[in-house]
Amino acid sequence: MRIDKFLANRAYGSRKEVHDLLKKRFVTVNGEIITKKDFSINLDTDSIKVNGFEVPKQEIFYIKFHKPAGLITAVDDVSHRTVMDVLPPEYKKMGVFPVGRLDKDTEGLLLLTNDGVWAHKVINGRKHVPKVYYLEFNGELSEDGLRRIREGILLGDGTQCKPAEIFLINDSSARITIEEGKYHQVKRMIGAAGGTVTYLKRESIGDITLDDIKETTQYIDLSENEVNLFI
Repeated sequence: MRIDKFLANRAYGSRKEVHDLLKKRFVTVNGEIITKKDFSINLDTDSIKVNGFEVPKQEIFYIKFHKPAGLITAVDDVSHRTVMDVLPPEYKKMGVFPVGRLDKDTEGLLLLTNDGVWAHKVINGRKHVPKVYYLEFNGELSEDGLRRIREGILLGDGTQCKPAEIFLINDSSARITIEEGKYHQVKRMIGAAGGTVTYLKRESIGDITLDDIKETTQYIDLSENEVNLFI
């Protein structure tokens, strides 16, 4: 395949814009700078980079990312850094977007894809996908508060939550499993039960975990088995 066709297909711009990238010596194949627009590449063996970033060869992406606190879960934002700002720019060019959301001050597992049907299956609450969070809190969670979380707590604004599992690790930390994704849900549930969340981390979505991306900002492709969990 011609290098200009490949890069245009990967959303690096029009053919003319891709030709400009080549002229400016921003494109390498196997470490060699390429300037000819008709240069032939082998998608099976060649490493193609633009501005030092590897160009993905696949068209559909399924990614898991260890989101740090401080980033908002969005593709673009005029005021804040987003999760896409710390991921390779090729993902954004290929239409990758976050699946669901994590609050700005929440750390943990975030899935991203450009497969809209798959994303809907992940976030559709009717599919009963459990999401596990580790949390630290101030205050005291009463026995009545814990019971109401387990039975389905009613929030102050009248929002009814589904029953959730909660396990107290000690008097200031817990692990909670929910199947919904309401706005600030875990924080509001803990607040309604008498505590104030000071740290929140999503550890898993279904059977997909952070086990192989323990450091924040790390990301990897989902395995075929992980993708198939929601097909």
